[in-house]
Amino acid sequence: MQLKSVTYTSLAALDLDEEQLREIHGAARDLNGIDGISGLLVFNGTHFLQWIEGPPESVDELIERLRRDPRHSGFEIRDERMLERRMFGDWTMKLVRVRSNFHLAQDDVALQLPEEFPDHLRARVMGMVERISEDVEL
Repeated sequence: MQLKSVTYTSLAALDLDEEQLREIHGAARDLNGIDGISGLLVFNGTHFLQWIEGPPESVDELIERLRRDPRHSGFEIRDERMLERRMFGDWTMKLVRVRSNFHLAQDDVALQLPEEFPDHLRARVMGMVERISEDVEL
């Protein structure tokens, strides 16, 4: 079965609190499992970076719901591709909270990427982590 992956970044709402972050993660875990979606959600305190993968129709529907979610803005798709297999098959949605310092954030995310994650995708995700870390340090 062909799978689709989409990676996006967005800016968290200014009033996003810890409880709302837990709600986002919990809903993602529960609903994604039903829809056959897996992935990784990275949050650095101000920005989200999310890799989602699953059946193309389910991924497209999730992207449309995410675009309308008022808990973030500046939604920007950074990568979209078809996959032969899942990269994050063990997680319906893994949340990784990273520190604002780029080197610490890089370590936080690198430890969560599967060993078989392709180098070109690893470089892309790490580049996005660098950009959201730079946004915080401004």
